[in-house]
Amino acid sequence: MFLRPARSITFIIAVVALFFSVSILESRLKKVSRNKLSIITAPTHEASPPPPRIVEFWGKWAKVFDKAKPNIGPITITSPASVAGSDKALGDREPSPFSIGISEDDVKSLQQSHNKLVNHPGFNTTNQEVPSLFSGTGIVTVAGGQYFPPALVGIRMLRKTGSTLPVHVFLKSKSEYEPEICEEILPALNAECFVIEDHLRKDAPFKVDHFQLKVLAILFSTFETVLYMDSDCMALRDPAELIETEPFLSRGFLSWGDYWVATEDPVFYKIAGLKDFPKHLPARSSESGQMVISKKKHLDSLLLTAYYNVFGPKYYYPLLSQGAMGQGDKETFLAGAVVLGKPYYRVREKVGTIGYFDSNKQFHGGAMVQWHAADEYASQNATEKKKPRPFFLHANVPKMNVAHMLDENAIYQPDTQKRVRVWGKEESVRSMFGFDVEKMVWNEMREMACQLKDTLKDFKGRQNICKRAQEHYREVFEVKTGGGVKKREKRVF
Repeated sequence: MFLRPARSITFIIAVVALFFSVSILESRLKKVSRNKLSIITAPTHEASPPPPRIVEFWGKWAKVFDKAKPNIGPITITSPASVAGSDKALGDREPSPFSIGISEDDVKSLQQSHNKLVNHPGFNTTNQEVPSLFSGTGIVTVAGGQYFPPALVGIRMLRKTGSTLPVHVFLKSKSEYEPEICEEILPALNAECFVIEDHLRKDAPFKVDHFQLKVLAILFSTFETVLYMDSDCMALRDPAELIETEPFLSRGFLSWGDYWVATEDPVFYKIAGLKDFPKHLPARSSESGQMVISKKKHLDSLLLTAYYNVFGPKYYYPLLSQGAMGQGDKETFLAGAVVLGKPYYRVREKVGTIGYFDSNKQFHGGAMVQWHAADEYASQNATEKKKPRPFFLHANVPKMNVAHMLDENAIYQPDTQKRVRVWGKEESVRSMFGFDVEKMVWNEMREMACQLKDTLKDFKGRQNICKRAQEHYREVFEVKTGGGVKKREKRVF
C-alpha cells in the first residue's frame, strides 16, 4: 500500500520534527548529566562560610585596633615574676610585688593607645549590636592538625552528657581543613567547621596566631552565648547546668582559676585607665581552657580582650603575666571584664589534678579538674558547705590524641615501661567522678583509632594504630577478674 502525496509529506515533516526533538532532548540530557557528574566528582570541600555581617563587624574594629596600636617598642622581661606561695594563694588578690619597670613615658603612650579604643565612638554601645549579629547558644573550640583528635574526643564525650548543643570548630587556616572530618564526621555530631582566616580581610592590618585564635573564634561564632573549650578540654556534665542557672544568668561570664598566683604588673591597670588596683579579684591567675560568656552582656569586653590579644605577644601578655608560668591569652578575658567594670563570676575552688604515682612515688599529673560553678555559687550562703562536683576535665598533658600517646609511649610508666592509667587508679577516679572517666575516654579513642585511621590526617601512616589502641584498652581496662571481662563503662551521675 502506498501513501498519498499529501499524507507522505505530512509524515516526512513529522519524522524530521521528531528527529530534531530527540536530538535537542539528548543534548540537554547530556548537559545535565555532565553537570551532575561534575557535582559528584568535584565537591567544593570548603568550610562553612563566614556571615558577611560578622566579617564587616570585625573589619571595622580591626581598623580601630590598628589606629590604637601601641607606639612603643616591645616589652621585654628580664626576670620572670615568681609564683612562689601559689599553694597558699587563697582569697582576694594583692598587687604583685614584681614590676617590669616600664618608663613613665611608655606608660603614658600605652594609655593614649588604649584610650583610642575604649573612647572610640560606638565602643560603649557595642552590646546593642548583638541582636543583629549573634543568636542562640552553642559551644566553640579551636582545632586542626594534631588537635583534631582530642577535639573529636571532647565532642563525643559531650554527647554522652545528653547535650545536643551545636558546636563550632574553628581552624586557623584552610590548610587545616579536612573534608571527610568537616563534611561527614562532625555534622553527624551536630558540629561544623569554620576557618578563621576566612573571616579576616586580605588587607587586615595585622596577623594572628596561636593564643590569639581563641578570642577570635568566640567573636566569629554566630552564637550569642558561648561555652568555649580548648580542644583538649571536655565537659563531664550537660553545659545547660551552667548556662541556665546562676551565677551565669546574672553575670554573663564564668571563669576558672589556674594553679599559680596572679602576677600582672600593677601598672597595667593604670594603662587601662583604672585609678586603683581592683578589689576582690581572685588571688590565683586565670585558666582559659574553658569559659562561658554572653555577648549580650560582654561583647564590649570581648573586643577589649581581642585588643589585648592582638597586641599580646609584644605588650599585654608580659604586662598581665610578667613571664610567669602559662603566659599567654589566659589573663586577657578576665582583664577585659574587670577594666570595663562588667559582672563576672570566678570559681574559687582550687583547680584539681589527677594523675598517677610511679614506682619511685613520683607524681605525674595528667589532667586539670575544674568545678561546677552553679554548685559553688549555691553553697555560698548554705549552712553546710559542700564541695562542688567536677565539671570539666582539661587533659593537657598528655592530650587525648591516641596516635601521639601510642607513638610517644605516654601509655607506659617511664621508670618501669609498664602500661599505666594516666589519670590514676580506678578507685580514686570513681571516687572523684562517680564513674571511670579514663576508661570511657579510652573507649572513644580506640574506636576513633580504628574508624578514622585512614581519615584523620594525624592518624595516617601510623603503624597498626587500631591494633595498638585495642591492645592497650584490653590490657588496662578489660583485665579479666574472677567474673570475667569488665563491662563497658557507663556514667552513673
